[in-house]
Amino acid sequence: MDLKKLKSARGFVKGTITRLYSFIRNELSQLPLETLKLKLDKVNSAFLEYESLSKEILCIDHEDSEDFASVEDQFYTIATILNKEINSRSPPQIPAATVPSTPATSAIKLPPIDIQTFTGKFIDYVPFINIFMSLIDNNNSLDNIQKLYYLRSFVREEPFDLIKNLPLVGESYQEALKLLKNRYENKNRIVNEHICNLLDLRTVGKSTASNLREFVSAIRQQVAAIKNHNPNIIYWDHILTCIILRKLDGYTSRAYQLERDLDAEPSLEDLLCYLDKRALALEGTDQGLHHQQPQARWSNYGKVAAHAAAADKPPTCLNCKSTNHKLFNCKQFQLMASKERIDFVKQNKLCNVCLGAHFSKCRFHFRCAECKGPHNTLVHYNEPALAPPVTLTGNNNSNVLLPTARVKAIAKDGTEVHFKALLDSGSQVSIVTSKLVQLLGLTPKQSATNIIGISNAKNHLKYCVPLEIHSLKSAFKTTVTCHVTDQITSQLPQSKINLDELQLPSNIEWADEQFNVPSDIHMLMGANIMFQVLLPEKSSVTPANNSGKQSPAQNDLHIFNTHFGHIIGGSLPTGSIKGQILCNKVVLKCEMDLNETLGQFWTNEKVPEIFSEKSPEHELCEQIFQNSVELKDKQFQVPLPLKLPLSEVKETLGDSFNLALKRFHNLEKKLMANPELFMQYKQFIHEFLSLGHGHYVDIEMYDINKQAAYYMPHHAIIKPESKTTKVRSVFDASMKTNKKVSLNDLQLNGPVVQRDLFDIMLLFRLGRYTITSDIKRMFRNILVDPAFTSLQNILWRDDPSQPIKCIRLDRVTYGLKSSSYLATRCLIELANRYENEYPLAAFILRNNTYVDDVLYSHNDLATVREAKQQLCSLLSLGSFNTHKWSSNNELVLSDIPLEDQHFDSIDLQKDNYNMKTLGLQINTKEDNFIITSPGTFDTNLLTKRSILSYIGRCYDPIGFINPIIVVAKSIMQKLWINNTDWNSCPPTDVEREWIQFTEDLRVMEPIQINRNVRFSDEDTVELIGFADASSSTAHGCCIYLRVTTPTGNTTLHLLCSKSRINPIQKKGMTVPRLELNAALLLSKLMSKTYDTLKLKVNVSKVYLFSDSQIVLAWLKMELTNLQAYVANRVNVIRQHTVSWQWLYISTDNNPADLVSRGVRPHELSSCEQWWHGPRFLNDSEYNFPITETNTSSDLPEVKHCLVLSSDHGSHTGPLEYVLERLVSNCSDLRKMCKRSPTDGATVADQDGDCRPADRPHLTRSRPVAHPVARQTDMK
Repeated sequence: MDLKKLKSARGFVKGTITRLYSFIRNELSQLPLETLKLKLDKVNSAFLEYESLSKEILCIDHEDSEDFASVEDQFYTIATILNKEINSRSPPQIPAATVPSTPATSAIKLPPIDIQTFTGKFIDYVPFINIFMSLIDNNNSLDNIQKLYYLRSFVREEPFDLIKNLPLVGESYQEALKLLKNRYENKNRIVNEHICNLLDLRTVGKSTASNLREFVSAIRQQVAAIKNHNPNIIYWDHILTCIILRKLDGYTSRAYQLERDLDAEPSLEDLLCYLDKRALALEGTDQGLHHQQPQARWSNYGKVAAHAAAADKPPTCLNCKSTNHKLFNCKQFQLMASKERIDFVKQNKLCNVCLGAHFSKCRFHFRCAECKGPHNTLVHYNEPALAPPVTLTGNNNSNVLLPTARVKAIAKDGTEVHFKALLDSGSQVSIVTSKLVQLLGLTPKQSATNIIGISNAKNHLKYCVPLEIHSLKSAFKTTVTCHVTDQITSQLPQSKINLDELQLPSNIEWADEQFNVPSDIHMLMGANIMFQVLLPEKSSVTPANNSGKQSPAQNDLHIFNTHFGHIIGGSLPTGSIKGQILCNKVVLKCEMDLNETLGQFWTNEKVPEIFSEKSPEHELCEQIFQNSVELKDKQFQVPLPLKLPLSEVKETLGDSFNLALKRFHNLEKKLMANPELFMQYKQFIHEFLSLGHGHYVDIEMYDINKQAAYYMPHHAIIKPESKTTKVRSVFDASMKTNKKVSLNDLQLNGPVVQRDLFDIMLLFRLGRYTITSDIKRMFRNILVDPAFTSLQNILWRDDPSQPIKCIRLDRVTYGLKSSSYLATRCLIELANRYENEYPLAAFILRNNTYVDDVLYSHNDLATVREAKQQLCSLLSLGSFNTHKWSSNNELVLSDIPLEDQHFDSIDLQKDNYNMKTLGLQINTKEDNFIITSPGTFDTNLLTKRSILSYIGRCYDPIGFINPIIVVAKSIMQKLWINNTDWNSCPPTDVEREWIQFTEDLRVMEPIQINRNVRFSDEDTVELIGFADASSSTAHGCCIYLRVTTPTGNTTLHLLCSKSRINPIQKKGMTVPRLELNAALLLSKLMSKTYDTLKLKVNVSKVYLFSDSQIVLAWLKMELTNLQAYVANRVNVIRQHTVSWQWLYISTDNNPADLVSRGVRPHELSSCEQWWHGPRFLNDSEYNFPITETNTSSDLPEVKHCLVLSSDHGSHTGPLEYVLERLVSNCSDLRKMCKRSPTDGATVADQDGDCRPADRPHLTRSRPVAHPVARQTDMK
């Protein structure tokens, strides 16, 4: 048969399977049992035929694109559902002894069969395969494909890898069994492992009943296992008894030797029987705990210690017996209740500090992190419970019964654990006790969460665990993530309820048969589970009172039907229960992380560093890029810069698939709840694939190729204001794998290779004509080296009915730590390679590009047009396309298509998807900057968190509105001073100040600032800086550009400003020191501004003003005459301003005074001094003043020294005599000031003035001024 006919036949069979798949989803319950059986036979035969046709096609066409996996998934889904339905309708099976069984009517169900998973341990293979052969292999109702399906589901890790590549056909079943048998049915290996287990048994340090029983049980288990494989073990008694006796404590070993017949051969069974009898005796008389007196214990200490040293080393963890960790790292121990941990430490006589066993004083000095007491934090006892119960006192006429249910969960060892759960519709989370987690053998994960209860009572929970709960009344089950705590609440109900006083229906199946009996609550089911289990049926119970009449309605009980059975809750009649009323309410308060928002805010407030040294990580990242970057066919290809070789990533990274799958299901639920969002998100994914930025791959290929793989969760980002992509996907490469490592943890963070936004904004203001553009999909225009793309995978499907597929991302994508560096570094690489051909475009990529935004200006129109042409040509050489072009001159964009033009405001706040509160935008059409009002602040959400979040979104990278920002900073500081809780309202005075501030913002008119500071090559350009400090608020500075034309016209333009809030109650922080810090801030900002402007502007002079004469005097003095704090800062100021002049200005004329004090928002737009500087500077003939600086001895922070005068009228001897006497008494001047020589007492006053009492020629000196001209010139 030719290929075309084979594909047609396969398509027909595939259509049959697809129709059956649609059938079972819609019409399953409407057909009789016989029809369902026929359907099952039909799908089995159809799938076998489909497999056969696919094999024939693959033999002819090796590149057949048929999606075999999806058809296979459909087949298993159909077979499973039909088997379930058939078995549920089939009558109960008659025992085989009465009526012969028929395979066609077998009641075996696929899902219920459960066998403990085999993970590759040799000693587990025989029990596993015996159970499997009994339950599965000997079941004649299952065909080989179903048996193979079960076998694959019951093996993990290495055994699964051994058989997973076998084709899913019936013949593979026996082959799989053979592979497992050949690998794991190794008798010698199994016996050796059991012998090792015997040798590694824990030494019995103390003969208690429990220790001996556990010891004997472990020996019998290992010996029985060895006998199964080697019957000759009966001849091993001599060896085994010797091993066991070495494991016993000295007292028990000697007692056995005295009791046994020394002439007879040692018998293992006799030894074990003796240990059993001894354990029984210790259990009856409690001798296991008290058979030694304290004196005897101490007297035998040396012997016991010597014996312990000779014995094998015991496990390091006394709780779980593991040798891989110590007690303080034991997860089971950490999950115990605080009181249980304390009791465990006391019973085992452990140290409260290091949790070790020793008799001497502990060499560690830990302090409890909770109470700072001299004990380990793990044995700290917390009195309050999770949500403190509220006892309501007064005359209560009714009590309340809370609904409870008994459910089950499956432990790790396969056993069922039944427990009581409280259903609470007022809780946003589900909680389980640590005791239940221990019983189930679950391993919790770290998950820091704050639980808020009544009266804002907060408890911090550190762990969570996924838990699958099953109903005891139905087949219902569900999985929920629960937080772990020691205790949820007290026993419920608090007292036993008299059911005789309640008129309850007799035919109801209760979810909790003993709802009236007080018992422990081990789980709290939140609203997410409670409303999931509720069924429509509901009834009410109105109990009768003692007189036989109906009680008032408020005493009604309500019964609800659920998947767990019927639950009951509501008001109880008086007398049915006595005691306290317990009110439990648990609310999950999501701790929003403000680090990123506030971090960006403070980054914008800093003065960008001019040059920063590259760290070793940056240098390594740069080296990897230079050695590996390729530009082929106008396409960049780069590697992911990793901290370790690619060959080691798989082992280090671990598994991320399950976590990514869980996150994808959460995303899918969110998208399905919003069809419009789902459609837009799906369109984005389809566009991503259609552009060739990713492709589908087989998920299992990574296991086959042993390749390192990482699956990234993704979520939707919505930008309604965007004109191009309103919804796009963002990928999360920071998700931790099962080894607590993320892909971002393994990546290097490259250096910043572009100029910062501060520089770009300054340069953008200098030219008359502008162009702005955006590089379209800049990240995704760069290929990732195929060797690294296996680390960039996402999960996706277009519809929940489809199987989940894997998409491999082939391009640099957002969400990865190195993506920003790789993308921007490629732009710099492009500029470096083609600088000779396109010099102007190369200059723009280096100096006028911020991430993917280009902002360029120039005074010459022809130069701007040439820049646009060069930029398009240069970027095209790297397959970068531009769009969103705009300009303040239409001629510049005459050849740009309309669809690529963009005249809306440009928002430079990259990667911040929060709505701005107060931010800067560029309007290229009007050629100005715009600062708009944020609107109304919701005072109902007035907390520290909401205030800081609001402030953190203020965006002003250049400092136009710093006087407003200072007010916000001041309020932020007051919140920290008052130690306000994150979710609490601020103090009244701060609240009043904040409300006034937001109201001023609301009424603030939009502020428009001219972009261009116009000047020509003939104009004189000067930079003028001002510094000031306020004792109560802040210190800051501002810089202006002063332009004077040849005709004498002078204008000032505000360029930038920065501010710092004053330190909180810092000792010694005087006003002169604050003024000095303001001057330091100005020197750094001016240095940064000057270095940026000199790329395009010839700045003739720089003047720096301060209204502090003390600071100006300090700047003129020798550093050796100044105290360390002042000298260090003066030194830095001089380094930044070595050739510039410092001048004095009065406070009234100082515009920096507005930065230091702050200005109300609605007043700033009309503040002429802020926007255009002092009026006297607008006079072109103004001569800068010559400042007389105070250098008197009254200056603060000045060192005082001793000098000698030669006034002969004040002493009888020559000056040489005085010097000789001074030196002969003390060669060190500092020591001389502290001692009293016999030839003349030295007097030291409190100011440090030292001079001999009878030597008036030693006088206090004035500080020596730096020899400078009359004006303050820092040359």
